[in-house]
Amino acid sequence: MNGKTIRSESNKAISKLEATATQLAIIAVEKETIRSELEVIAKQLAIIAIEKEDIRIKLEATAKNLAVTAKEKEKTRSELEITAKNLAVTAKEKENIKIELEATAEDLARAKATDEAMLESIGDGVVATDEKGIITLVNRVAEKLLGKKNKEVLGKFFANEINLEDEMGFSIPIEKHPINLALTTGTSKDIIYYYIRKDGTKFPMAIICSPVILEGKVVGAIKIFRDVTQEKEIDRSKSEFVSVASHQLKTPATIVNFYTEKLLNSSHSVITAKQRDYINEIRDANQRMIEIVNTLLNVSRIEMGIFPIDPMPVDVIGIFKNTIKESQMNLGKKKLILKEKYHRLKHMIPIDALMLKMIFSNLLSNAIKYTSAGDSISIETSEKNDDLLVSIADNGCGIPANQQDKIFTKFFRSDNARRHDTDGTGLGLYIVKLMLDHIGGKVWFSSKEKEGTSFYFSIPLNNLKS
Repeated sequence: MNGKTIRSESNKAISKLEATATQLAIIAVEKETIRSELEVIAKQLAIIAIEKEDIRIKLEATAKNLAVTAKEKEKTRSELEITAKNLAVTAKEKENIKIELEATAEDLARAKATDEAMLESIGDGVVATDEKGIITLVNRVAEKLLGKKNKEVLGKFFANEINLEDEMGFSIPIEKHPINLALTTGTSKDIIYYYIRKDGTKFPMAIICSPVILEGKVVGAIKIFRDVTQEKEIDRSKSEFVSVASHQLKTPATIVNFYTEKLLNSSHSVITAKQRDYINEIRDANQRMIEIVNTLLNVSRIEMGIFPIDPMPVDVIGIFKNTIKESQMNLGKKKLILKEKYHRLKHMIPIDALMLKMIFSNLLSNAIKYTSAGDSISIETSEKNDDLLVSIADNGCGIPANQQDKIFTKFFRSDNARRHDTDGTGLGLYIVKLMLDHIGGKVWFSSKEKEGTSFYFSIPLNNLKS
């Protein structure tokens, strides 16, 4: 092979190598491009992987939340089922309660109708008020007695619709009105006053007024009253009869007293010691009869309103002391100790002296009569709230608790008092109360059986009734 051929072959080989190198260079460039593209793709895949991881995490969180929500929904569903069951039970219970309430309402309506029928059928007048004294109920008899229709008085204040006076014609102030006393003191009141009608006429009204108490609180008052005109007329007739009879009895008793005294004091009469004892017995018995007659006369005069009262300024302390002096013989017989405590040495007030003496004497004589020998009696005076207050206390037999509410009743004597002393009319305390009521005073007592009794009475220092 010649040189030319060799060069030619070498040149071809070089050309092929250059072409191959060029191709390889092109391939290298393409590979670099592909590598770069792969790097971009790899970065994008990495980003996608991160995003997928975030999505996975979020999906896991969402899955957990959905699981919790599902659990809560299940719990809610269970609770709703329970609530539904409870509501079903409640609905049934409500239906039962509704049926019971309807039955109760029917019973209440029936009871109300029965109560109203009973109120209407009661022969006495009935008036009820609330705690403020507003009239809430008036029955048919009350309408008739008051001369006012139901609609005229309902919702009105009681004092404006029920005007009362005492026997002397003095208007009863609101603070002493039975309904007001029931509302303010929570106690019952039993008394007789005169009701003034719209036309000015009046009639005696026997009143029983009691508080309505609910859970220890006064929520109203109920007043039951009736016309006692007939009873008053009968009492007046009885008092007139007693007065006439007493006058008739007093004359022969006075004559007997005169002649027994004459027989006992005569220096010319020849009587034996035994006969003198008999005459003394006659005189003492006759004197007791005169005292009873005088007591009956006083009672009838007071009840008829003809007891003579002459208020004059007198020393009440002096009257008490003089009455005690007159009782010294009886005090001495039983060796009683008298304790006196006066708020003043002298106290002048306008009052009927005879009446005051009768009040004090009755209370003192009772204390002497029922106090055991050797015991003591205490007398004390004071001033309180424009009143003269007097107390007479003993430690005698006392008054049984079950009879204390009758102590000022006419002719009443307690069981132990009758056993202790057979003499007595049961009129002394009745007279005391009558007289004190007449002048606007009060009398009351505290007592315990076998321990003694304290009587108190008060007399107004001003505005004394006459």
